[in-house]
Amino acid sequence: MLKLNLSDIMCEHPITVKETVSVGEVAHLLFRYRINGILVVEKDDKSKLIGIFTTTDLLRLIDEALAKGIHREEALKNISKKLVGDLASKCVVALQKDTKVSKAVATMHKKNVHTIPVFDKDKLVGVVGRHDILNITFHYY
Repeated sequence: MLKLNLSDIMCEHPITVKETVSVGEVAHLLFRYRINGILVVEKDDKSKLIGIFTTTDLLRLIDEALAKGIHREEALKNISKKLVGDLASKCVVALQKDTKVSKAVATMHKKNVHTIPVFDKDKLVGVVGRHDILNITFHYY
């Protein structure tokens, strides 16, 4: 595992959504594909990453809606209609495809992230999630 690069374990075809997609649609994708985060790209250039929307972001929004008291249902409907590009985390932790898996583990731990986009210079080429790393880690032991 220590000698592997991210290119050896990454998903080469990450699920992306345009910034104009609704939070409700993204929630369905997160659950359908059982992923922790989805990459958000520009509406006119799907190779341009603008952020990540995660299940943690979704839970935060649901919590805010449920705190609305008697208007919870309306608040949930309003959240589901919002554009994911407006709510995605913009401070993205990304790594290069030749980065060692051990560095990705340390990065995930120190930065408290679970989904890392993988680039080949400035081109998005994949994504690595915590499950990818856990799967490969326990494969060796």
